[in-house]
Amino acid sequence: MSIFGAMTPRRARQLWYAPVLGTATALMMVRLLALPKILDVTNFARLSVVFLVSSTFVMLACLGLQALLQRDMPILFVQGRERAARILLVQCVLVAYACAAVAMLGAVALPVNVGSPAALLALGLVHGLSQQLFMLASVESRSRGEPLRFAMQSLTRSLLIIAAGLATAFATKSAAGVAVAEAIVSLMIAHRILWQTVADTRPATYGLMQLALRRLPKLDWRAAFVLLLVSLLGFALANADRWAAASLLRLDAFANYAFAGSVLAIGASLQALLNASVYPMLARLYARSGEPACYALCSRLSLAMLAAALLLAVPAYYALSEAVRRWYPAYAMAIALLPPFLLVAAFRVSDFWSSYMMITGYQDKLLKTNVLAGAAGALVWALATRPWDASPQTPQQLALLAAALCVSGYAAVALVSLRCSRAKVRG
Repeated sequence: MSIFGAMTPRRARQLWYAPVLGTATALMMVRLLALPKILDVTNFARLSVVFLVSSTFVMLACLGLQALLQRDMPILFVQGRERAARILLVQCVLVAYACAAVAMLGAVALPVNVGSPAALLALGLVHGLSQQLFMLASVESRSRGEPLRFAMQSLTRSLLIIAAGLATAFATKSAAGVAVAEAIVSLMIAHRILWQTVADTRPATYGLMQLALRRLPKLDWRAAFVLLLVSLLGFALANADRWAAASLLRLDAFANYAFAGSVLAIGASLQALLNASVYPMLARLYARSGEPACYALCSRLSLAMLAAALLLAVPAYYALSEAVRRWYPAYAMAIALLPPFLLVAAFRVSDFWSSYMMITGYQDKLLKTNVLAGAAGALVWALATRPWDASPQTPQQLALLAAALCVSGYAAVALVSLRCSRAKVRG
């Protein structure tokens, strides 16, 4: 039997999205491998800072409203509440723009040690806004259970981003030029999808925006705030090592760290693309069949994906090591960082436990669990590496920090998910 349960005709049709989505992901992998080949080490380090600022902005998740949208939109569609779903989407877009405007004012205060001007930090925020808007725009297709449409949206975006970004990299050799090109493409695609989503809604678009603004105070801001804290903490656990690397390492060492970190970016992209289909699937299953069915599917998916990822990590290490030696000799230092990063990527790509806990309303427990798991992981790392004995910190130490935080977080959330599910069954 499939890990998804009985293979209905509808589920069989949904599987066609996999090769399209896989192609979109592969194109983004090509981009990550091509950019350090085209740009010099200095510009690649600066572009890595732009991407780090971008991902930090996306982490804000519209002050938690994005998680609320991902959780509630599939349920609203099942209930036939189309206009309510679209109003929530518009509210998320408005809050995303407001967050970008406020964050732009503090761009110059970000502490990075790579000689990056404030303009690059501001550009990272614009890049992050473009990513955020695409994520919001694509929630609608995922929430309707149309992964093939979402896959086509992702493929279109990937094709245009890789064409614009790499062409600009060849022409300008500039980190800023690449970031501008990618941001423009994502903004155009996101706004086109958003327009198509709300175009036939009554009231019309301007009236819908006014209605969305008036209803902002009526949102479940407590749930959004808790989900925001979950997002902030999750980002902190996933990126603490990268911010430390940006602040503590020399320019060449950070460039190597960021290059090896492409493995993590690829793993995160794969997980995001998988979860784009899995999250709304779990939400719809929860709305129709309840929490036990939701947990059963989540556990099968997570454990099967973890086993497959760990098996693939071994040949991946040898293949990537040889590729670095042959084609990226300037980044030879990155080879030593591949084992811990591949381990982290395997756990991250298979983590659907957090989705289960957010969908079923256990976000408070998820937040507490992540706090305790982060503290435990950091303590284990500190006792094992004794960072106070090494100054400055080495890239290997920071990579081990990423591994300790990731593994402890995965294990803790999986265990708490199991306990919540059993408590629900007994109750």
